[in-house]
Amino acid sequence: MPGQPATWKVNLWVTGSGSFINIIAMTIMLPFLPNYLEKLGDYSQEETWLWSSLVYASTFITAALFAPLWGRLSDLYGCKANLIRASVGMFICMTLMGLATSAWQMLVLRLLAGIAGGYTSGATILMAKEAPKSQAGQAQGALFACILGGSLAGPIFGGLIAAHAGMREAFFISGSMIFINVLLTIILVKEETAPCRSQRKSIEPCTPFELRNWALLLATTGLLIANLSIEPIIYSVVENIYHQPLATTSAAGIVLSVTAFGGLLSSLLLGRLADRYGASRIAMYGFATGALLIIPQAFATDVYTLMLLRFSMGLALGGVLPCLKSALKHTYANPGDLGRALGLSTSFQYIGQVAGPLIGSAVATSLGINFTFYITAAFALACALLLGLTQQG
Repeated sequence: MPGQPATWKVNLWVTGSGSFINIIAMTIMLPFLPNYLEKLGDYSQEETWLWSSLVYASTFITAALFAPLWGRLSDLYGCKANLIRASVGMFICMTLMGLATSAWQMLVLRLLAGIAGGYTSGATILMAKEAPKSQAGQAQGALFACILGGSLAGPIFGGLIAAHAGMREAFFISGSMIFINVLLTIILVKEETAPCRSQRKSIEPCTPFELRNWALLLATTGLLIANLSIEPIIYSVVENIYHQPLATTSAAGIVLSVTAFGGLLSSLLLGRLADRYGASRIAMYGFATGALLIIPQAFATDVYTLMLLRFSMGLALGGVLPCLKSALKHTYANPGDLGRALGLSTSFQYIGQVAGPLIGSAVATSLGINFTFYITAAFALACALLLGLTQQG
């Protein structure tokens, strides 16, 4: 209708806000998770730390395992049904977390959240199918900006709600926000691409992945490793350089935040450039630039230089993930299998989220903090070379 936004833009508004809300729900517990678990049982400090790590990481493990399945079901039965399933699952899990009485229950609920959730990956699949090919990068960039915004806002909201309302109330409030998202998804999301189950080609076997598709998947894992390897050692990095008048904890938090903020800005910009010059080409340049900006971080003598370098790195690497998603859409031959491909991409993304901090910690422990930056830069450079050798356009 004249004067009305295109259907894909309405879908982007709804799924973008839904992704923002779901990421808030996933990260809202970060400021108070150890304290919350302490109140659920008689645990020592070491046990509390262990439970906190298990509870938080468990979601990513199950999400990585089940993402390809939900992606394939999106191909067969439609993305909207998958979005509704994921948001209802998250609503139930988040609400029950507020009623948990033991660390075991929290662990089980976080595992179930990884299985039942997946709204953001479902939104990625929907926009890959519904957005015009000429604006695929822009759509993925806007969606990723919403996801990054949620990861920034979640801990802030969690700290404020826990301080002024209570820790259990934080789960109930986030569950209520997800319930609103359920209603908006049911009412406003319109899917124009028919599920492949209703088409004759649905009986055909899945198209095998080509080498360049695997390169995009491996680059997705490499990107998360490059972004997250420093997180476990950030306190030690900041502690050993000049950071006055900021406290070490404050300076470390700002260093991580400016990286995410640079990525948020970049995701909006690089998506548009990807539509104009080619998604895989822009991703390759982003990796190469990121590698060049990671190496000087090992020689930073004050936290302000480190902040500038991390912000610049965020600009270089932050928009690479939507470019990789967009490139996967452009290179995958059978659109009826796009959900399966993007679901697998999400799995590789979660693998990187787990592997990045582990690699950073292992390298810092065995070789020293500076080598963490060298190894991380090597990962980014390897991804740039991989994309340059295998991608076209």
